[in-house]
Amino acid sequence: MTRFLTLLVGIFLLWTTSLNSGNTNKIWVSLEVPIYNNKIPTTLLDIPNSHRDFNKSVDLVLTDPQELECMSKNIYFESALESTAGKLAVAQVTLNRVKSSHFPNTVCTVVKQGKHSQSGFPVRDRCQFSWYCDGKHDIPSMGKMWGESREVAIYVLENAKLLDITDGATHYHADYIDSPRWASLRDKTMQIDTHIFYNKNKKRHL
Repeated sequence: MTRFLTLLVGIFLLWTTSLNSGNTNKIWVSLEVPIYNNKIPTTLLDIPNSHRDFNKSVDLVLTDPQELECMSKNIYFESALESTAGKLAVAQVTLNRVKSSHFPNTVCTVVKQGKHSQSGFPVRDRCQFSWYCDGKHDIPSMGKMWGESREVAIYVLENAKLLDITDGATHYHADYIDSPRWASLRDKTMQIDTHIFYNKNKKRHL
């Protein structure tokens, strides 16, 4: 078990390094890495639950496939053209909303929050993330940008104690549009790429 845990940590460190290398779809793996279901694991999600060590000292959590899909799509449609930091920031805003009592408590319900018709479809332009209710299809193009978005999604969902580079932001908007009514300078935390971030949970009396 100790040998496998050491090997798993090594894979994890090599994989996280690849996030900043410009190639988020491939990592180096040793020939000694065990194969599961005829596949060499390239992320922690590829390792079956029975082979994963959930010791409390190791910060690994089982990622729900639906939550991963929702997070991946939100990163992709909101920040596919942004840097890795920009993608990470969008993911962290999503998680900050999950943690906030002012928003739903799962990734998918946060991403899909908004007014829906009786048929179940979102009402156009009445949702929290514009891509979800813009009337266009929500099928990503299978390529580098989707792969990068998915890798960032895995990274944030499998690292519960990840440092928040948005400083607790729960909102953001693009810098090329007029500031929304909710955008207040006292809530602004930073700008990353084309997105300006705001922490609406900050105490007003600071």
